[in-house]
Amino acid sequence: MPRRAIGGIPPVSREQVRGISNAANALSHLLWLFQRQEPEVVELVEARGSQGFPHYLTSRLGVLPEERWAAAVYIAPESLIQHLLPRCRELDPPAYLEASLDAAGRALRRLHPALPPAGLRELAEAAAPEGDLPSAWASLPRSGNPHQDAIRDAMVLREERAEGHYQAAREKGLDPLQLLVLTALWRRQPQDSIGRNFKWSQEAIEVAAASLAERGWVGTEGELTALGIAVREEIERATDQLAERPLMAVPEPRRGPLLAQLSGLASV
Repeated sequence: MPRRAIGGIPPVSREQVRGISNAANALSHLLWLFQRQEPEVVELVEARGSQGFPHYLTSRLGVLPEERWAAAVYIAPESLIQHLLPRCRELDPPAYLEASLDAAGRALRRLHPALPPAGLRELAEAAAPEGDLPSAWASLPRSGNPHQDAIRDAMVLREERAEGHYQAAREKGLDPLQLLVLTALWRRQPQDSIGRNFKWSQEAIEVAAASLAERGWVGTEGELTALGIAVREEIERATDQLAERPLMAVPEPRRGPLLAQLSGLASV
């Protein structure tokens, strides 16, 4: 159902919100090595011996005190974070974060030599993050390097959307693992990917799936019921609505051109 304008401001469409998300995700993944292997970042992790989760955690969470890491990660077991903290601590998180942003910025400059569009910074500055991690990224000083700062701005937007997603799930009474199981079923992905990607035990995954079945969200064959699909789609809609706030701060005539600029970043 189309949303109505509020206070005379035209509503933001789901496609526009997803356009921002696509650009922010593309740039964020330059930093992490999970979905792509950019040589600048590969060189960093090989030099520091930080392959795998130590790089992902420290490059993402180095803006936070370590006692807040487990809560900020949200979708991985706290035991995994605690197990990896000593290695992450050895990397010197603030310095490692700076080195990671430098490497990702150089990768972006190679892939997208032109200056990043000003609209990315405008959206990041219009964000009003509420969670620890997006707030920490928003408070991170800019380096003055436009490509490196584009990664920083993308992380603000990416983490703000992630926090909104977790908030929407909590409002449905879901804990992190239940959200992962519900999402895997909704996307028709094998549940063993949850253990592989997020290091949850198979026993814990089965308990989470059983709890969803007790609510009537998962059927006898392990499929999502109509109610389960409706709940997961409500979470997605709520996530989009929370993520639209930066674009709502942009005057309507400028939204189209701004999103057109960002589309080039989504394809790097």
